[in-house]
Amino acid sequence: MLKSIFITVYITLAIVLASTSAQALVDQKLWLANLGLLFTTVPVWFLLARLMILKSKRLADSALFFPLVVAAVGFALTVYSWFIEGAPVDMVTRAIVMLLSNGFYIYWYSRFDRTGSEFAVGNTLPQFELENTDGEAVASKSFEGGPAVLIFYRGNWCPLCVAQVKEMAANYNQLKTLGARVIFISPQPQSYTASLAKKFGADGLEFMRDPNNHAAKILGIEARFGTPMGMQLLGYGSHTVLPTVIITDKDGTVIWADETDNYRVRPEPETYLAVLEEAGIKAA
Repeated sequence: MLKSIFITVYITLAIVLASTSAQALVDQKLWLANLGLLFTTVPVWFLLARLMILKSKRLADSALFFPLVVAAVGFALTVYSWFIEGAPVDMVTRAIVMLLSNGFYIYWYSRFDRTGSEFAVGNTLPQFELENTDGEAVASKSFEGGPAVLIFYRGNWCPLCVAQVKEMAANYNQLKTLGARVIFISPQPQSYTASLAKKFGADGLEFMRDPNNHAAKILGIEARFGTPMGMQLLGYGSHTVLPTVIITDKDGTVIWADETDNYRVRPEPETYLAVLEEAGIKAA
C-alpha cells in the first residue's frame, strides 16, 4: 500500500515542481536554483518521453543512470544557488525531497519481492478461467493444441505495459508463423481491455480479462495494492498482477517463464521467438 501511495505522490510532486520552476524561469527569478529544481524532475520526464513522445522503448533498462546524474546536478545547482544567490532554504529542501524520491522510485518502487508462484517450467500450467472481450468465459485448457505466450500485464494505466503491447503488435508476425497464440491478460475493467484489443488486436493478438485476479491468485502472481492510489476513481481495482510471461507448448506444459523482479524490465519479442525455436517449434 505504501508503494501505491508513493507513486501517486511522486508523479504529482514532479508535475508541480516542474511547473513552478519553469514558471519562475520564465519570470527570471532565481534562475540557477529553479533550473536545478527543474533538473531534479528529469528522471520522470525522461521515462515518460521515451514511452509516450519518442515512442522509443527499451524495457530492459533496469536503471536510469543518466537521468539520475542530471537530477544530482540539479540538486548541486540548487545548493550552490542557496550559498551564492541566497535562495530560500525551502528550495534546497524540495531538491532533497525530489532527489530522494527519484532514488526510491528506481531502487524501491520499481522492484518486486517475487515469492510463491504456483507454476514451474516442466510442469503443466494450473487450470483457471478468464473472460474474453465479449465477457465469455475462456478456460486455460483451451490454449492447448499449440504453443501459447501468456503475458500478464497490470493495466492500461501502466505506460510500460501499453508499450509492451505496442512492441508485441509490431513484432507479432514471426510468432504467428510458428502457430503461437499471444494472449494479454489483465484484471482491469472490461472496457479498458476492449479498447486495447480494438487498437492492437487486428493482427491476431488476443486480450482477456482476469476478473478479481482469479488466475493471478491461482498462479501466485497477484500484486496486492499494486495499483497507484487514485486509479480506483477510474474503475481500476486496488489489486493487480505482477508482470509475468508464461510460454506453454501444445500440451499445456510450461516451457519458459519470466518473473521479472523489476516492473521496468520486460522480455523482448525476440526472446519469445528464440524460446519457441529452441523448443523445436517450426513455422508452418
